[in-house]
Formats: sequence, structure tokens, C-alpha cells
Amino acid sequence: MKFNLKMSAKLVVCVLAAASLLLSSCKKEEEAAFGILTMSLTMPNGQTVDCAVDQVTYAINNEADPIEPGLPASLLVMKINYTATLETDVTLNGQPVVNGETSADFSAPVTVKAVKGSKEHIYTITVVADANDKSETEGKRVNADMTKAGFPQAAWYDIVMFKGEFWAITSTYPEGTADANPALYHVYKSVDGISWTKVDTNIPVVGGYGSRLVVFKDKLFAYAGGHIYGTCEDGTPAEAMFGMPTIMNYAIYYTSDGVNWESVSKTMSEMPVSMRGHVDPKFVVVGDKLVNLGGLACSFGMFQPQQCVCVSEDGLNWVEDPDAKGAENYGAAVGTRGNSAAFEFGGKIFNVGGFANYLAPTHPEWVFETVSSSADAGTTWTVGDQPAGFGAAWGMRVAVGNNGVMYMVGGESLDEVDGRKTTNVVYRSTDGLNWTPLAGEMAMPETFEPRLRPVTVVDGDMLWIFGGRKASTGNYAAPAPTDEVILDTWKKRIK
Repeated sequence: MKFNLKMSAKLVVCVLAAASLLLSSCKKEEEAAFGILTMSLTMPNGQTVDCAVDQVTYAINNEADPIEPGLPASLLVMKINYTATLETDVTLNGQPVVNGETSADFSAPVTVKAVKGSKEHIYTITVVADANDKSETEGKRVNADMTKAGFPQAAWYDIVMFKGEFWAITSTYPEGTADANPALYHVYKSVDGISWTKVDTNIPVVGGYGSRLVVFKDKLFAYAGGHIYGTCEDGTPAEAMFGMPTIMNYAIYYTSDGVNWESVSKTMSEMPVSMRGHVDPKFVVVGDKLVNLGGLACSFGMFQPQQCVCVSEDGLNWVEDPDAKGAENYGAAVGTRGNSAAFEFGGKIFNVGGFANYLAPTHPEWVFETVSSSADAGTTWTVGDQPAGFGAAWGMRVAVGNNGVMYMVGGESLDEVDGRKTTNVVYRSTDGLNWTPLAGEMAMPETFEPRLRPVTVVDGDMLWIFGGRKASTGNYAAPAPTDEVILDTWKKRIK
């Protein structure tokens, strides 16, 4: 066989040239790949923020996964998670960044350095908030399931804002409500309304089934409710008479810090008779007074509306207003309004909706669509003679913003076709007397489930909506541990 030496030499040159180009290309590719490859940030509540890394400008940001606007500063101190090229060190302020452990305050841009031998890149990490904040319009669901963020599978819960944090009391029956099963009455708190932690209180039991939280004179109170199911952690058996749930006394728990609680049990002789045994009681702070408008009395296994006007100046000692029951309009304003919503606005108490007697499809007129109000802490009342605009309903909650605007959330009504029907419509008012449904981009989305007895918390003019119940049962629509409880969280600006 003959070889063309001239051609062979050319081939060798081409092969060497190709190899040189390949090595040069690989070297450039290696240099281009040097540095941080991926990054994510983890909030203290466990929420992950994904970031993109620009290898040309060395900019890192979360524009594709923006955070909620207006988050507390504590949530912006986030842990750094990253991957980098081999033999690459990442530092922050001259200190090594330990993957998944090192934190930084991302309320402003943060710079980190990637170093490999004599080479280095400086990256700027910027955390951005969502410019299209749905909480400003239709409302935004920020947590689909509170139990995924530390909250228990509670059969009853209430939440308030206390000293800049969210505080909750919960009633949980992990093995059911039989007398021998455990009944847990615990306190939880959250700095962001999303992630929850159990509070180690000085006493094992705080609150009860149907208890409500009230902030009054710099203290947090848990009122009423009862230990009517299961056995408490302190060994207290279920309250009952003749084998039926019965709340004989009136429980009051209070605290100045959320951790150390005092427990006071008032007998009927120490409390107004009309305040005994209440579940889901109604409280309104008016000036320096706390006013109770009754609730659902639990006696011999029955839950029935029991209304009153009782007043306290310290949250512990209560008296029934001696002039209220005899005043004109008391019955129509307070006495017959079971499961109504009570709130304060402009120094007045408002009592809206509710029903008289019991729920009967044959008597839709027993469900109110009017508003009653009192300018003297509940002694005398004015009753509206025209429908207020929210329909005849009960079980709603009213949230009052700091801008003179109110939202009414949830509720249930009697429907001629479907029987009882819950709503996902939110109503708006600027005077407490006239209400209009939010429409257009301000209306709640279809993903907001209809509900009654939602928990509403106001922070400035931001409304937080925590769950509620999908429907009511029984003649008096009393909350039952067998109810299907909703455990989602929404934010919506009151405007």
C-alpha cells in the first residue's frame, strides 16, 4: 500500500489544530462555568424563594418567584442555599457561606464572592416583592393548609393580633371526642400569619371548645367555651351533667405576654346568669369598656342562643347592664339575634344579621337582614327598618380597617332550593349600616371557599382571613366538633 506523505502531513496538522481548538474551547468553557451555579433562599417560616443566576452580569434575583410585599423584617433574614463549580469557595463579608446554614438580611441587596484560586466573581443578590399583589384586589391565598405550617388539626380555633404577632387558641381532639380520649387546649403564635409554633405556656390548658380571644387593656383574654369533650392534659374530665355536655361555670384565661397565663373559673353566682356556659361568645371593645352580647349557651347537650348586654371595665369582673333589657328595641336589637356579628365602629356597637327562635325553612323571616346599633355601650339601641344589603344571614364576621372601611366575610343563609347555603361574597361598608358586595377585580376569586364563622384579623387595613367552617348543622347552627373545618389563610386589603 502506498501513502501520500504530503496528504498525511496535512492531516496531522489538521488533527493537531482541531485538538488545539478543542482544548482552547474546553478551557474557555471551564472559565465561563466558574462561580455560583444555582441559589435559593429559605425564610424562617420554611418558605423557599428560588433565584436565577446571571453568569454575565453576576446578578442573582428572584424575579421569577417574588416574595409577598410587606413581609415582616424578621422573615427577610434568610438562609442561603447554593451550588457552585468544583473547588469554588463562596464568602459573605469575608466569611465562608455554609450551604443551608449561613443567613443574611435581604431587606437590601447582598453581595457574595465566589473564589477559585486567583480568580473571583462578585455576585449581587437582590430579593424583589411581587408587583402584582393580589391582596390589593381580589385577595391572595397565602397558605392552603395551616397544618402544613405548624398549626394543629383543630376542631375549634380563634386568632387575634397581640403585640404585633398573631396568637391563637386551639381545641384539638386527635383521637376523637369520646370522654377517655385526650383533649388538647393549646396556644400557638405566628410572626407572619403563615408559619405557626406551639407556645410552651406555664399551664397545660388554655381556653376551651368555643372560646374566643379578646385583646383588652394590654392583656390577652380567652373567654368562655368549655372542656366538654375528652380528658384535658391536666386530668380534668369532660364537663357533663346526666351524660350530656354542660358548661356550668365561666372560664377566663388571661396573659400579659402570651406565655404566662392566669386561669379564673367564675361560678354562676359570680357572673351574670346570662353569661353562663357560652360557646362562641360575642365581645366588643368600646372605649374603656368590654361589652359582651351573649353567645350560644351549652346546657344538657343543647346549644341555644342566649343574648345579653354585660359590661366589664377590667376584663375579669362583669355586670349586666340594668337598663338594657328594659330599653326600647332591646329584643329586636340584641335579644333575638342568635349567631349575629358584633363589632365597634365610630364609638358605636353594631349587631348585624343573626336569627330569632331557630332555623326553619318555613320561617325565612326569622333570619335578619337588618342592622342594630348602640351609641351608649349597649344600653339603648336603634334598629334599622330596611335591608342592609348583605341579605338575611348569620355566622358572618365583620373586620374594621383603620381607614373607615369595613368588610363582612362569610355567613350562611336559608336558600329555598338548597336549604342552608354559605357564601364567599365579601361585603363593604363605610357606615356599618349599608353594605354592598365587592365586585369586579375586588371580588373574591372562586378558589375562596364559601364559609361561615371565619376568623378575621385586621392589621392596619390589611385583613387576614383564617379558615372557618364549611356549613352548620342543628336547629341553632352551633359549631360542632364534627363540622368540616377550613384551615386556609388569605390576605386582602380593606379599601
